[in-house]
Amino acid sequence: MNISEKVIILGHSGFIGKHLERYLSYSQVSSWNVVGHSLPNLDLTNWDSTQQLESVFDAETRLILTAAVKRQFGDTLNSFHQNLSIVENVCRLLERKPIKQVIFFSSAAVYGEETENTNIYEETPASPTSFYGIAKYTSERLLRKTCLDYQIGSLVCLRPPLIYGPDDQGQTYGPSGFCSAAMAGKPITLWGDGTELREFVFIDDLCKIVEKLLNSDIFTELNVVSGVSYSFVDIISILKRKFPELTVEARPRSKTKANNAFNPERINSFLPSDFEFTSLEQGILKLIP
Repeated sequence: MNISEKVIILGHSGFIGKHLERYLSYSQVSSWNVVGHSLPNLDLTNWDSTQQLESVFDAETRLILTAAVKRQFGDTLNSFHQNLSIVENVCRLLERKPIKQVIFFSSAAVYGEETENTNIYEETPASPTSFYGIAKYTSERLLRKTCLDYQIGSLVCLRPPLIYGPDDQGQTYGPSGFCSAAMAGKPITLWGDGTELREFVFIDDLCKIVEKLLNSDIFTELNVVSGVSYSFVDIISILKRKFPELTVEARPRSKTKANNAFNPERINSFLPSDFEFTSLEQGILKLIP
C-alpha cells in the first residue's frame, strides 16, 4: 500500500470516529495517514465550511463518513434535515474532487426499527420508520448515484446495529448504558419484558472490519453483524453476576415489540475465516473495570 494514501475521517470526535482514528493510526497491519475533522472546526451542514476540504481531497483519498446527528439526541424533522445536509454537501464535494473510496456509516435502522424480521440480509427491502433511518437510506442512495456518476471506485455503506464499547457517552439503551447504570449503582430501566432480539457489536470488531474494507475496492452495502442475537435481559443477566444487587425497573413498552436478527453471509465473505466477533459477555466485561 502507498503510504501517501490518506484516510479522512469526518466525525472523528464522536464515539465511533474516535475509536477508528486511534485504531487506524496505530494499526499493526497497514500504514495509514489518518486525518480527522469534526465540529466545531468543520460544520458539514454548511457548504462554505465543507468546501474547505477540497484542498485535501485527491484521487488517492479514502473517506470514512461517521458524522451525523445521532438518534438519541432527538428523532426529529430538524435532525433529518441536518443529516441529509451533511451528505448532500459531501456529495457536492465529491463532484468537484472525486476520490478513491467512500465508507459511509449508515444504520440497520434502514430496515425499520419496529419490523419483525429474524433473517435480515442486505437485499431485505428498506422500510425505515424513523427520521434517522429515512435520512440514512436517502443518504445511501445519494452517495451511490454520486459515486457512480463521478467514477469513484469504491463505496461501502455500512449498516451496523447498536455499536457499544468504552467511552460511549451516548448512554444508549443497550450494553453501554446498562453498564454505566450498574457501575453507578443506579437501577436499569427495562422497556417491556426485554426479551426482544437485537445485535450488539463491540467497537473493536467494527474497527477491524473497517480496516479490512479499506484494503478492498468494493461497491456494496454491508450489514456489520455477527449473526448472533441477544436480548436486553441477556445484558442484565451478565451484569448481575458482577453486580448482584443490581435493580431493574420495568416500564410499559412505548413501541411494538419486534425481534431483529441478521444473516451474516455477505459480511463474512469479506472477512478472514478465523475472524471472531466479541461475544456479549466478553464485551461487557471489557466495559467494567
